[in-house]
Amino acid sequence: MLVRKFCRLLLGVSIAMLSVSCGNADNPYASFQDPPLVRAKLHTVTLASDTGAIAEQVRQAGFTAITLPPNYPQADSVEAQIWGVPEPVATKAMHFTAATPDRPNVRVLVLPLAAKGRTASDDINEAFFRNVLGTEVPRWPLASAQPGDVRIQAWTYVVPNILEASKRLRGNGIPVIYDPVGITTTYMGDYKTLAIRSPDGTVVQLAETAAQ
Repeated sequence: MLVRKFCRLLLGVSIAMLSVSCGNADNPYASFQDPPLVRAKLHTVTLASDTGAIAEQVRQAGFTAITLPPNYPQADSVEAQIWGVPEPVATKAMHFTAATPDRPNVRVLVLPLAAKGRTASDDINEAFFRNVLGTEVPRWPLASAQPGDVRIQAWTYVVPNILEASKRLRGNGIPVIYDPVGITTTYMGDYKTLAIRSPDGTVVQLAETAAQ
């Protein structure tokens, strides 16, 4: 009797271990050593709209529009490449600051929207943001529902050290789609930045700012 119980227990443990192993195999972000790879804090949510009407909803949600001097053209070119938009679109970005420091700022870009891209399961998304960036999955920044004609173009996170972030990301098989570069903008000042993608294809921009 004792032998049978032990065998059943051993079988149960084996199945559980096999299940965990298979689950991790299906989730490339679930088995990093010493996660998270970087410590990131959400700074700005970049929205893309084909009309720009979302800007008024952002204002009504308590965000304050700010007017900034023009960037150096090279900075606009870098940010356009990172966000995956034409340079004139990046040049005309609208910026809004959050009312409280616990909320991210919002940036609005106006351009024709592409078709909706790929999606990712909740467990994949959660593992990516938790184990790669050390954060929760970011959400739509307004209390109102996301309109069908608005996309999230990019999530911008502040990190302590961009070169160390690049090293850890690459060392753990996370593709860097834009290599580290230093630029100066009127919105973020002097900063170093790189870009990766979340599981659903959204750009994740990482930035090390001089003021942080």
